[in-house]
Amino acid sequence: MTWIKVIPGSEATGELRDAYTAVRALYPHEYGDPVPSLVRPDGTEDSVTAVHSLIPKALEHSMSAFGAMLAPELPLSRRQHEMIATVVSALNSCFY
Repeated sequence: MTWIKVIPGSEATGELRDAYTAVRALYPHEYGDPVPSLVRPDGTEDSVTAVHSLIPKALEHSMSAFGAMLAPELPLSRRQHEMIATVVSALNSCFY
């Protein structure tokens, strides 16, 4: 659960909306689908990207780096990316 104020993409305007759009364009399409376990009863969801929403430039720069690492022409598959992320999260006792 995110413990800081976040501005979800659906409520973003101006520079923040542009940052969300730029970052989403770098990620594979399936990464845009909601993860059911992260959706709360009120319909909102935790988002690693949204925790950067108070500083749009930080959101754009940090999340763009991840987007570049997910480029389809690179040798790792989506499955391998997910495996690495799962192991790192488990080692860090992180829900994500």
